[in-house]
Order: sequence, then structure tokens, then C-alpha cells
Amino acid sequence: MKVPERLGWTIERLGIVGNETILEIGGGRGMAAALVLSKLKTGRLVGIDRSDTAIEAARVLNEVDERAGRLRLIQASIETFDAGADRFDIAFVINVNLFWIDADPALKNIRGLLKPDGRLVLAYEPPSASRIESIIARLCNNLQIAGWQIQRTEAAEHAPLLLMVAIPLSQTSPTMA
Repeated sequence: MKVPERLGWTIERLGIVGNETILEIGGGRGMAAALVLSKLKTGRLVGIDRSDTAIEAARVLNEVDERAGRLRLIQASIETFDAGADRFDIAFVINVNLFWIDADPALKNIRGLLKPDGRLVLAYEPPSASRIESIIARLCNNLQIAGWQIQRTEAAEHAPLLLMVAIPLSQTSPTMA
């Protein structure tokens, strides 16, 4: 199975230690989930996607981890997703345009899904490097309006890949703001 560069590049930058509880939003067919699961020792992954077809494909690809209880796959929209008692160390998305279009309802829900020191990682592969700056501007605007602080922005040198890490403003101390 050939892993798309955007997936490998993003997963390497999530900072996975191995014991985290991670939420993947818009996980598609489950390839990024497989990469995350290969890095988790005692942690768990919850993957959501609006598409039932995508969830079923992810289920087939990651069947062993789902049966072992390391993976939970749910057909859901992030705007209304209820994780029950689960709270996440990392929530991540890859190529989910919602966050640079109309992100407010999703960002409000994600805030409540994160652990107190949790973070949101947004990754994109725009059609060309010339679009990166405009995507960064939209993401920054949407995140700041919704009460998030950008911790880090990174662009790949060799390909049009973008990664942004954000935390809710409530996590920042007066010296960080």
C-alpha cells in the first residue's frame, strides 16, 4: 500500500508519544488511521467521517485494531459529534476544507472534545504552493475568531503541504498570549 506523502508528512508531525487518545476528523478510507495506530502503544484512536462508505473502507483496512479496541470508527459530522466521556490529546484533520471555509461550529465542538492540554492539528495539500499563504490567512482568521491560538505553522520545502497546530485560548497563560 503506497502511502500518500501528505499522510506520512502529517502523521510524523503530530508528535505522537504512544499513549495518546487521538481524534481523526474526516478520516476517509482509513490510511492515516493505520499510520497513527502503528505509532500508538497504549493509546486509542477515534475516527469520524461523514461518509458511511469511507467508514466501512476504514473498518476493512483497520479491522484488527478495531477488534482489539484500539480504534473506534463512527459515521458522524464534527459539528455535532458527541464523544461521550472521551477527551482527546490530539484532534487532527487532513484536507478537510471546512476549517478554512465555515469553521465556527466545528471549532466550538472540538474545544469541548479536547483534554485541557489538547491540540488541534490541521493539514492541507493545496493544488499548488501559491495557495498556501491564502489558506494560512483564512485558517488564522477562522481560528482566532473562534477563540484559538496558533502555536505553529509549517510548510514543506519540497511539496505544497501545510500544517497548523492550534490550542483553545483558554489553554494559554497570560505569558503565552
